[in-house]
Amino acid sequence: MPGLLRTRLLKKGFLGLLAMLLLAQGCATSSRLVREDIYAKNILFTVSSDAEYSVLASGFGGASPGSEAGINEVIESILESHDLLKVSRFPIRSMGVEAVVAEINTEQVLLEVIQALAEDERVQSAQSIRPYKLLGYNDPYYALQNTVNGDRIEHIHEFTTGKNVVVGIIDTGVDRWHPELAGNIIYSSNHVSGDQASFDLDEHGTAVAGVIGSAANNDLGIVGVAPDVRLMVFKACRQELASRRTSCDSVSIIKALNDVLLQQPDILNLSLSGGRDPMIEKLLKVASNKGMVLIAAVDETRPVSESFPANMPEVIAVGTALSSARAEDMVLAPGTDLLTTAPGATYGFKSGSSMATAYVSGIAALMKETVPGLSSDQIHHYLLESSRLDVNRFPVVDMCLAVNQAANTSYRNCDRARSMALRVEGPIGTMSNAELTN
Repeated sequence: MPGLLRTRLLKKGFLGLLAMLLLAQGCATSSRLVREDIYAKNILFTVSSDAEYSVLASGFGGASPGSEAGINEVIESILESHDLLKVSRFPIRSMGVEAVVAEINTEQVLLEVIQALAEDERVQSAQSIRPYKLLGYNDPYYALQNTVNGDRIEHIHEFTTGKNVVVGIIDTGVDRWHPELAGNIIYSSNHVSGDQASFDLDEHGTAVAGVIGSAANNDLGIVGVAPDVRLMVFKACRQELASRRTSCDSVSIIKALNDVLLQQPDILNLSLSGGRDPMIEKLLKVASNKGMVLIAAVDETRPVSESFPANMPEVIAVGTALSSARAEDMVLAPGTDLLTTAPGATYGFKSGSSMATAYVSGIAALMKETVPGLSSDQIHHYLLESSRLDVNRFPVVDMCLAVNQAANTSYRNCDRARSMALRVEGPIGTMSNAELTN
C-alpha cells in the first residue's frame, strides 16, 4: 500500500473516532465544528480541461492528449504533489476548467497551500472556500411592526405581469408544489450535497420565489410582483429544520452558477452575501456578459463595499430603507412585512434585504416583458430614477414609474398609497445621504 494512502487511511480512522466522540457531546456542537472545518481545511482549485493544456500536462502519465484519463492524471498528480485529499470534483464548462475541492492535512497551513497551488503551473486558480448567508431577519415578530408595501400593483398588472421572462433564484430550495408557485416553476436543481430531501421544505427560497412570482387570480392567498414570470430554482444553500438557520458556501454557489450559465435565465436573484470569492466573481461576469440581469442583496449590517456580490459593478445592489448601509447606486425597495409563500402551501410575513431583492427582481421582470431588450444598466438606471420618497424621506423604488420609464410611456397614474410614500412631483433621481436625512 503506498505510504500516502496508508497515512490517509489512518487519518480517516482517527477522524472517524473523533466524530463519534463529538456526537456524544451533542449534535449541535458537532454540526458547528463540521461546518467550520470545511472553511478551515478545504481548498478549491481548478485545472484547464482544454486539449492544448492536456497535451502539456498529461505527458507524465502517458494518457492521450485531451482525454478524460489525461485530466484525471493531472488532478491526481497535483493532489499527490501537495499532499491533498480529494473531496469532490465538477466541471465548470463555461470557463473550460475542472474544479476540485480538496482537504489539507492537519500539519498544513491553508494560506501556504493555496500559495503553493497558485505557483503550480498545472493549476489555473486556487482559493479558500467562503461561507455565505441568506439575508432576512430571524425575529419572528419583527415583520409585524411596519405596514406593507403600498404600490398599487393591480393597476400595473393590467399591462405587464412578467410573461415570457425567466427569473433564476440561487437560494435554498423552494416548495415546488405550493399552489402559488407550481405553475410558474419550469426548472429546479440541487447543488447541496446530501440535502435533496429538504428541497420542498426550505423556507427562505420559498419566500423569495413567492415575492417574485406568486400566481394571480387563482382564488388563493397572495399575488407576486410578476405573477406570470417563469422561475428557475437553483438550490445552493441548506436550511436546518429545527433552528431555521441557513448556510451556503462558495462551492455550492459555484456549482449553481455553472448550472445557471447552462440554463440562461433572463434575471438572476441572489438574496445572499458573503466575502469576495474570485471564482464566483468570474462566473457572474460571464453571466453579465451574456446579458443576464444580476440582482443581489446588501448585507445591512456592514458597508455596501463589503457586501459581495452586491458590490460588483455588474450587479444591481438592493437594500431596504431601514438599512444603515448606503451607496449612491444602491436601490432601496420594500423589505418589511411582506406577506409571501411558505412551505406546505402556507403563507407568512418576511422581512430583510432578501425580500427587497426579490421585489426588485420582480420589477425587473415586469420591465423586461415590456421592453425585452433592456440591459442591466438600463434597468438599474430606471430603478434609481423612478424612486420616490417614502414617509421617512428615503428614495424607495416605484414599480409603476420604473415600468413607465422603461417603456417610455405612461400607462397609468402612478400614485402610491399614502401609508407608503409622500406625494412628490415626478421622480427624484439619485440623492446623497445628506439630502436624504435633512
